[in-house]
Amino acid sequence: MYNPYDFYFKQAKKVWFKARSAFKLDEIQDKFHVIDKTTKYVIDIWCAPGSWLQYTISQLQKNKVKDFKLVGFDLKQVELNLPGLVTYKQDITDQEKVKELLAEQGIEKVDFIQSDMAPNTTGIKDLDAMRSVELIEQTLWMYQTLLKPNGKFVIKIFMWPGFQEFVAKLKTIYGGKSIKIFKPKSCRAESKETYIVKI
Repeated sequence: MYNPYDFYFKQAKKVWFKARSAFKLDEIQDKFHVIDKTTKYVIDIWCAPGSWLQYTISQLQKNKVKDFKLVGFDLKQVELNLPGLVTYKQDITDQEKVKELLAEQGIEKVDFIQSDMAPNTTGIKDLDAMRSVELIEQTLWMYQTLLKPNGKFVIKIFMWPGFQEFVAKLKTIYGGKSIKIFKPKSCRAESKETYIVKI
């Protein structure tokens, strides 16, 4: 049975994360070590409400990374005051503007891109999944042009009939051994969401 106030919701409140989704990234980090001592520049796509921003900065601080910068983009205003964090209310399909904003921060290429974005759901699972992939397709330019050759990423996606084809496309771009599929335990059991990880 769906329970909006489950263990992870309560834990998020307990440790001051903006949302339970921070624990999903924590599980991904434990398994794949996507944030390490070489991670200095990071982009968060559709970063509101900010729990992934909070978690990633905690890991950068834990790894004692000097002068790191985390840049978050969203269509909503994000109010977080954290070291090394800059957020922009910006449509990420405007490629030139995104590059301009990154340049303001002295960033041309990044080490890690994270995205927990999701469409406004309708409750029709196949439709929601298709809309999820459409959103990701709009952001692929960021992974292909802004990520360093050895950079890593984490993308949330909803499984649907075209899911395997989309994963195959990423494997063609980045190499089959680099792309992993992982569903954290902190995802709700009934959810179709899973994560694509480039290691």
